[in-house]
Amino acid sequence: MSGLVLASLGVAAAFAGGPWLAAACGAAVVAMSYEWARMSEPGAFTPAFMFSLAGSLGAVMFSSWQYLTFAFFWMVACAIASATRRRSIAGFIETAGGAIYIGLPCALFVWLRDRGPEGLETILALFAIIWAADIFAYFGGKLIGGPKIARGLSPNKTWSGIIAGTFAGAAAGLGCGLLFQADATLRLPWVIIGALVAFSGLMGDLFESFLKRRFGVKDASKLIPGHGGVLDRIDSLMAATLLVGAALAFGPGATALLFGRGI
Repeated sequence: MSGLVLASLGVAAAFAGGPWLAAACGAAVVAMSYEWARMSEPGAFTPAFMFSLAGSLGAVMFSSWQYLTFAFFWMVACAIASATRRRSIAGFIETAGGAIYIGLPCALFVWLRDRGPEGLETILALFAIIWAADIFAYFGGKLIGGPKIARGLSPNKTWSGIIAGTFAGAAAGLGCGLLFQADATLRLPWVIIGALVAFSGLMGDLFESFLKRRFGVKDASKLIPGHGGVLDRIDSLMAATLLVGAALAFGPGATALLFGRGI
């Protein structure tokens, strides 16, 4: 039930866009900064939380004004300032990387929504592909089973789940192309995009498992009843947002054709 509520709020914020989506991402940033500080530096929680929050929240604000470059440099500056507290190279990378891991996807997500006329379609496609991939990866892994993908990281994730999730993402991508009335010649590109976005999301889920294993925790937190923390719920979306954000940052004209007439 809590997952359905969060999904509904996410879709509503995506349709509203502007300050509503920025506020929703800001709330997620507060929760994820708390979770990251709790996991990575329980002995120095307050400074870790404050630096991560300042960097990520500032990045979301800059991004909501479409100043993505400022967002990036502000976030990196806060991440480095926080990392100087650490006394080892591994600790420095961990702290700086954590702040960027939280802030960059959120800033890109806000930027994607308002960067052009097809912003809403971009976000809805991300939701559809990632949700399809997550659902089918879970049930595909349960029903088919088979070899585990990485027992050391996550004992339950299987190759069958990854394949099922990737195929589901490809199908969702095709569905998006049809919904947005894209040209018939772009259906295959939509299938490929769906598969790539889904696979990147599933790898993001695996990366989150790696982080939790490294910090010795089962869930990022217990903020969402029955689902763990916010990081546990949107890890796939974060990774996929990085992929789509990078693609559109370097190829901004690509979406004009892909999204056809839109919704």
